Amino acid sequence: MSAQGAGPHPVHSDTGLAHGTMSQLDVMAQSVAGIAPSAAMATTPALIALYAGQGAWLSYVAATVVVILVGLVATQFGRRFASSGSLYSYVARGLGPGGAFVAGWGLVIGYGFIAMIGVVGTGIYFGSFLTTLGLPAAGTLAICVILAVAAIGAAAFAIIGIKISTRVGLVLEIISVAAILVVLIAVLVGSGSRGATAPFDLSTLSFNGVAFGIVLGVLGFVGFESAASLGAEARDPHRAIPRAVLGSAVLVGVLYVFAAYDMVRGFGDPVALSQSTAPISDLAARYGLGGVSWIVDLGITASFFAVTIACINASSRILYTMGEEDILPKALGRAHPTHKTPHVAIAVIAPVVLVVPIVLVATGMTPLNVFTYTGTIGTFGYMLAYVLMAVALPFFLRRRGELTVLSTVLAVVVVAALVYVFYKNVVPVPEYPLNLMPWIFLGLVVLGLVGYAVARSRRPRLVEEVGSFEEESVPPHTPHDRQT
Repeated sequence: MSAQGAGPHPVHSDTGLAHGTMSQLDVMAQSVAGIAPSAAMATTPALIALYAGQGAWLSYVAATVVVILVGLVATQFGRRFASSGSLYSYVARGLGPGGAFVAGWGLVIGYGFIAMIGVVGTGIYFGSFLTTLGLPAAGTLAICVILAVAAIGAAAFAIIGIKISTRVGLVLEIISVAAILVVLIAVLVGSGSRGATAPFDLSTLSFNGVAFGIVLGVLGFVGFESAASLGAEARDPHRAIPRAVLGSAVLVGVLYVFAAYDMVRGFGDPVALSQSTAPISDLAARYGLGGVSWIVDLGITASFFAVTIACINASSRILYTMGEEDILPKALGRAHPTHKTPHVAIAVIAPVVLVVPIVLVATGMTPLNVFTYTGTIGTFGYMLAYVLMAVALPFFLRRRGELTVLSTVLAVVVVAALVYVFYKNVVPVPEYPLNLMPWIFLGLVVLGLVGYAVARSRRPRLVEEVGSFEEESVPPHTPHDRQT
């Protein structure tokens, strides 16, 4: 199958993945698992409350709006063509090979480091669960064993098949969200009318505090675009992927706003919330559910494991597409003959996801610090790809003769919002060693660019292949896709 896309080169359909096997629910499951909402619900409201106080819910509302705007940019591409390359392929259609590589490499960095977060989070919460059972799981060796099992298990699910891995991820997320909602509803019922309106008292709020809370809130959504990596495997991808991207952002945004409001109300004081290291467990104990805190730990463990699977799924498909297009070694573009999954790409990304956290923990770094550092670097990767996608949108639509004032405004607003989020991450300069994270990320980007430059010098015609693998594109000016 081939078709002429909006770009100057002919495009080709992938032949190795399991085409047409992913339903709307399966595609949605990939985005939801990529976000890991229950893990974020259990951790980030306490961090946001530290800065935004009673306005933590307001920070989440604004963060949800920002993420939905990013999602609207992604859907403008997704309604018009689909590819396993996700945002890498999107940017190729607007900014060409160089921009595409940077976006794709940024996403690979993002997915890889967030997968490490998933592994570390699995270790932290499953270790806590085992400890409640009286088993010795707090030591370094025990944590490293759990990390290894989590990474290897996630890679195995990713190789076995995309459908089973996304459905496992969805089931795990449903279980974990349900466990947290039980606690939050108990808080809502148990507190009665006490403190019901306190979170809406904005008279003492700091604008800077709420603004920095928005930064943390946006970080809780990264991965919501990962459904775009299923362009070759989704049924009716031009509808399924946009619905999954936007639907997951809205659904998770509602959960986050409710969790932030309810947790501030449950603690009765945002300072008390911000000082809690396990807010959901503390609330469970406070409102008569202390006996089920182990269920919460197990549920959050499931969420972190699900995000590991989702990130390996998404990153491997980007590497696979870049391998198909010869921008990276061709071996990465091979799919398993039976499982129809990018097993070579999975075999490359999984050891990195496994080794880095184990080395850091084994050398004395606390799992929580590993969590913070890898999450920061991973988030920079996502943000780089999001910004390049927004910049690429007007160029992409202009080539199709579909550029409008509204789509241009959308792109400008998204770029401005994301640049502000990045700015608030680096200014004022964080304390050591967090101040090193932007430089480590920049070093990884430069490393990738050097590899790209070498490949391009050896194969000048490489640029003709970038962005050439996609499914049947929607012709310009098709009525159903002209929505922005």
